[in-house]
Amino acid sequence: MAEPLAGRAAGGAADAWFRRYAPRPDASARIVCFGPAGGAPAFYRDWARAVPDDVEVLSVVLPGRERRLAEPALTDMERLADNAAAALLAVLDRPTVLFGHSMGASVAFEVTRRLEASGGRRPAALVVSGRPSPRRLLERPSPVADYDDDQIVAYLRGLGGTPDELLDDPEARELILPPCRADFQVIGRYAPELHPRITTPLLVVLGDQDASVPAWDAARWGEVATRLSGIHVLPGGHFYLVPERTAVIDRVLRSVHETGAPADVPSAAVQPADLPSATDPHEGTARHAGRSDSGKEREAVTFAPAYHERRISLTGDALSTAAALSETSAEAYVLYENRGAVGWAEGEFGTVVVRSGGTTLCLGDADPVEFPADRGVLHALDQALAAVQVEGWRAYGWAAFELSYPLHGLPAAPGDTPLAHLVVPRCEVRIEDGSALLRVLAPEDLDTLEQRVRSAAALGGAVGSTRRVTADVEHHDADVYRASVAAAVEEIRAGHLTKVILSRVVPVTSPIDMPATYLEGRRGNDPARSFLLRLGGWETAGFSPEIVARVTGEDGHVVAQPLAGTRALEGDVEADRGRRAELYRDEKEVFEHAVSVRLVAEELGEVCTRESVAVDDFMSIKERGSVQHLASRLSGSLAPGKTAWEAFGALFPAVTASGIPKAEGCELIRRAERRPRGLYSGAVLTVDADGTVDAALVLRSVFRHEGRTWMRAGAGIVAHSTPERELEETREKMRSVSRFLVPAAETEAKPLASAPDEQSAALAR
Repeated sequence: MAEPLAGRAAGGAADAWFRRYAPRPDASARIVCFGPAGGAPAFYRDWARAVPDDVEVLSVVLPGRERRLAEPALTDMERLADNAAAALLAVLDRPTVLFGHSMGASVAFEVTRRLEASGGRRPAALVVSGRPSPRRLLERPSPVADYDDDQIVAYLRGLGGTPDELLDDPEARELILPPCRADFQVIGRYAPELHPRITTPLLVVLGDQDASVPAWDAARWGEVATRLSGIHVLPGGHFYLVPERTAVIDRVLRSVHETGAPADVPSAAVQPADLPSATDPHEGTARHAGRSDSGKEREAVTFAPAYHERRISLTGDALSTAAALSETSAEAYVLYENRGAVGWAEGEFGTVVVRSGGTTLCLGDADPVEFPADRGVLHALDQALAAVQVEGWRAYGWAAFELSYPLHGLPAAPGDTPLAHLVVPRCEVRIEDGSALLRVLAPEDLDTLEQRVRSAAALGGAVGSTRRVTADVEHHDADVYRASVAAAVEEIRAGHLTKVILSRVVPVTSPIDMPATYLEGRRGNDPARSFLLRLGGWETAGFSPEIVARVTGEDGHVVAQPLAGTRALEGDVEADRGRRAELYRDEKEVFEHAVSVRLVAEELGEVCTRESVAVDDFMSIKERGSVQHLASRLSGSLAPGKTAWEAFGALFPAVTASGIPKAEGCELIRRAERRPRGLYSGAVLTVDADGTVDAALVLRSVFRHEGRTWMRAGAGIVAHSTPERELEETREKMRSVSRFLVPAAETEAKPLASAPDEQSAALAR
């Protein structure tokens, strides 16, 4: 590009390059639109009339199209971009955003690069739509340059932007094919350079069902731009921008207002500080969160493509091995057990943090990317996970009970507390059937991890102490809880709701060893799932009696296992048998269970095909540590178009830990309980790259957060409930945990009476 742009022939007069469907010579800003391969300028005709009166839309007319039909088509990117850039100089007299879709995105990018190199006027922003990153184009070059006419037609059919009746009409095909042949030459021979990086703010927009543009690739546009201002995902396929025209135009218009960059400022003068704040919430846009702490722009990174794996035989006990790994870990970790199969994750290569306003994805050393919650918090979470560019990943983490607020239309909890926190680990161990699968992102870590696993297995799971920390399960806050139950019964009898689960907190004021407590508690319980974690400011050890949901990614099979109805399980065979018979006879317990099963069936019906929803097991008895429950199992198959996260959202929070109806139950819980629940009655879960979600209900657990440790348990309250019986149920449940509180090594076990008032007050905050 030695010759200045202004001195070049523009492949025709500058005005010939642009079609103004709604001329606005006094407009204060412009949008210049580059079309997809084979597209006509009319592709953007409706845009011209949809923008405000002070904005003018110019649609690019390539040689060989429309009124330039007599000119020879340009068939290589370099000449095309050179000439288009020269023509653009004439219209950059006011803030101008370049927008390109599909092939047009690459053309607009190359034009921007040339304008910046010229040192003169440059665009205010660049928006690329429906186009893989330059890195991916280099990794997977397009074969379309060698396509014959039939292959071109088949390709166009697959994209879905050209009506079949036109492609089937021989005369129409003769008009469509020539510009496609030329543009396919441009696409097929285009090999983008990754340097220099443009400094013009760059926004990436794509459709969530566009198979040609994977969501995880979008962030890699940051490799060619120092100012990746956002990643915006809209519903639809490759031509999503036709039905979503209003949303796309809105986001393009924001690019003008957010940058405020003058049209004639050389690129070197625009500094990273001009980026919009990552904390400034713009609805409907995913924003790149900015710079490193040093204030310098980070180089974009290409994330690790896959885990490096090694399988070893393991003679030690799976649970004690994973607990020992946790005991010696200095990093965040999650242990998740599914009926003997143990997964253990350590380190945070990637994090996905959900808040009421959106979800933040951090991968490696890359800047955070935010996904807005304008289509719901779980949709934002789904989009963030779809952008994780690590082959075969499994994420581990938790969802707080307060995630239920946005799901059920309740006001957000005070502050900006995370509602969920998932981690894509640096290393992972999966133990099952006498072997351990080791997975690391850095191959040099495999030997170290193997040594750690073998050392952990050799420890044999010994806790080293038979002493226990005691907590006042019997009496702490008993009067307050009785009063809460009585008030709830009155609301239920008044017809405000059918059922609610209210809980009580019992503080643990002596330090405990969480991994040792987990191991001892797991030996004394038979849970549906168990977990031990230190992640996102929380430490938890728990023995979940049921799952919120399991959704299998491969076939969309959904399972829920509600438990409702409780009696003590104390080890006396005759007494336990009597309590079991009492469960089946108790009108309150049977009613509570039946209405819970009915609601779960309705929730499955919202996301599954109606004919697939089934009650596989109704009201059997499940023994869970110190209690026995009435239990049922329901299942269904996801309906077409429904996702695992929609299934999770339909079932969350579990009916057995919230209420019926759920919105009213959650609202009453919020009023009646003195502190947010956090992880209690939320979920600890794993999520696989294939879409499988396995979520355990967080009950029968001990929690540590912000320097405090406590247990929490609740009871299902219906119209027939009595305060004393519901209080006793919380005691029965808490004993599943309280019997196994192992003191921290450096402390003596100290029995507790009622906790001091200041401790109660602290827990209530």
